[in-house]
Amino acid sequence: MADVTIRLSVGGFAVEITGPPEYVEKKLDELVGRYMPTGKTASAEPSSAINSLEQGGKKLSAAEFLRKVSAKNQTDRGLVLGFYIERMTGQSSFTTSELGELGIQTKQPFSNISDIVSRLVSRGLMMTSGGKEGQRAYALTASGEEYVESMIAQKA
Repeated sequence: MADVTIRLSVGGFAVEITGPPEYVEKKLDELVGRYMPTGKTASAEPSSAINSLEQGGKKLSAAEFLRKVSAKNQTDRGLVLGFYIERMTGQSSFTTSELGELGIQTKQPFSNISDIVSRLVSRGLMMTSGGKEGQRAYALTASGEEYVESMIAQKA
């Protein structure tokens, strides 16, 4: 049977488990039991960041979202667009090509998207998340999501 990968983020805690399904399920149960002993789960309430992706009942475009957050540099812009991809499209991961294409669509292309993603990974704001369409895929870490949410909160 093929290995599976589960990524769990709760607050500032993030873990990724890969292996046979039985092993992954057992380890996940152990971690939930250890770090969430009360059995409480994450709130089902949408965060203000998710709400900020909509305005007047309509979803914001990536360009509108970038203007709303006002990322200071290309690295922040890459993180914000990754956040946008995950939240707006419901994708659990994205490739550098998808991120670069979104930069072009927003009329704010990146000088070197691979370098930007590499910096975000080294800062712990993104992580590799398997493969997609024959390319390496990435996802925001819990820290990355918190960073973008703090940028949104500063702008509000």
